[in-house]
Amino acid sequence: MAEKLSFALRGVFGTKLYKNLKDPKVVFERVMNPTDDVRVMAFSNFGEYFAFCDSLNTCLVDAETGEIVFQRELPKPTIFVFSPKDTYFVTWEPYVIYGLRRNKEGDVKTPKPNLNFFSVKDRTHITTFIARKKEEIPHWTQDEKYMVRLAGSEVWVHDGKDLEGHKFKTVIQNVQSIELSPSTTEYTLAAFIPSIRGEPARVELRRLFEELPIAKTLTLMTCDKVNMSWNSRGAHLLVLATQEVDTSGRSYYGRSFLTLISINGESIRINFDKEGSIHDFKWNPLGHQFAVVYGFMPAKVAIYNLIGSVVWDLGEGSRNEVYYNPQGNIMLTCGFGSLSGGKIQIWDTEKQKEVNNIEVPNTTHLGFSPDGQYFYTAITAPRMRVDNSYRLWHFTGKQVYEFVPEKYELWEVQFRSIPASLVPPKFTIPVLSKDEKAATGVPVKLADGKAVAAGAIKKAGAYIPPNLRKAGSNEGALKPVGSAVVVKSENEKKIRKIKKTLNEIKALKDKQARGENLEKNQLEKLSKEAELTKQLEELNSSTSGS
Repeated sequence: MAEKLSFALRGVFGTKLYKNLKDPKVVFERVMNPTDDVRVMAFSNFGEYFAFCDSLNTCLVDAETGEIVFQRELPKPTIFVFSPKDTYFVTWEPYVIYGLRRNKEGDVKTPKPNLNFFSVKDRTHITTFIARKKEEIPHWTQDEKYMVRLAGSEVWVHDGKDLEGHKFKTVIQNVQSIELSPSTTEYTLAAFIPSIRGEPARVELRRLFEELPIAKTLTLMTCDKVNMSWNSRGAHLLVLATQEVDTSGRSYYGRSFLTLISINGESIRINFDKEGSIHDFKWNPLGHQFAVVYGFMPAKVAIYNLIGSVVWDLGEGSRNEVYYNPQGNIMLTCGFGSLSGGKIQIWDTEKQKEVNNIEVPNTTHLGFSPDGQYFYTAITAPRMRVDNSYRLWHFTGKQVYEFVPEKYELWEVQFRSIPASLVPPKFTIPVLSKDEKAATGVPVKLADGKAVAAGAIKKAGAYIPPNLRKAGSNEGALKPVGSAVVVKSENEKKIRKIKKTLNEIKALKDKQARGENLEKNQLEKLSKEAELTKQLEELNSSTSGS
């Protein structure tokens, strides 16, 4: 299956579309000049098309052949949306005025309509609406029977086959955002109304009928923002309410509360056995359970059922993110961001056992392939300006590919979707032997120049600091299986440091080429390029000679 999977990259170099995870081949490439960039990219829901904007045109590419099948002069979109059945392609750009605010006659300009709808099949423009904020981007029911969008405090419901007119509209005063249930038997909408003039915030469940009658109201007494997420069955909604300032003074990061609402109107506040923020939560794609990462570090992870009870407690650890594969039988708990160690624990959700764990330091993004057997980790800008790269992994933790772009910066990685009918069923998750675990993790370079997987070092036994070892003993040192101790020479350390600085200089030169102004210290760094290059050549020569 790995040979049939595709993925795309977006960065300062432009955008590239690859096929085959184990030996990636370029299917499509758009190389950018220093003054432009690829603002946004997306795959259609069934993976037939790849869309991108290169600051001049918005294009649709046949994801299998790499042929551009549609192109329109539309230079400023920042968000792409495909309707669930890929009938419509929608682009959104910020609703702002570019250039002078007044025309030659002195009249104030108004922004142009910024929400464009295209027919994917006919490759034609259908209509344009005004969407002042990204929350006004349209939502479709999964069968595309209805399209729903916000327009200020009005909720417009359109016939999914006739976007020009609307079936009905309703005013929900001060509504900020909406989320549609994926259910195709009970059409339900969740609307968030923030606190206004002392009135508490609330989430309303409304039916998609005339006047959008209210089925359930959840009152949120302490709430600045919410994150609403329906399960795949469309019968239950999770509402994460966040209070950005903790008035009790217990936490610098504010407070958060999680509530489970069923489509029949019942609501359950999820209670946690540890104080602290909710770092992340995710539905299992099967829709029957959800995972929550919560509490002060080391955070706890627990799995809950549809009545809000814990069915699996994973204990504490340095973790702040959680991911499921599309089949729901693999779950990853991760320590990313401020937890730069990048520990990834791989779990079998059915047996409730750990499969393996690896460390991928400085990871900023992770995503699963549609077949559920591979995932990527990426170090991307703007969070990380150096060491940008991506790695492709088998779900057991074995690295199958690593790539460092020749031109910094890397911004995004995406797997190409595939139709649900082609998604493989659940697969067997093996119990890994010690030797199999030894072949997993980020490769580590040895003193003799060879590289072994980090798992080989783990297998050698627990690390013991030198001051705690017996006199003359090297027991507990970092030894890969059947190989030498992992030691970097002083030359190797210097080479690594210089290469890192040269990569930073390369990024600065790219910025300068784009016309950006550099600080004094950045200009000083540029002036050292020739000197550093010479030092690197001398170090490489002495290292190879030895």
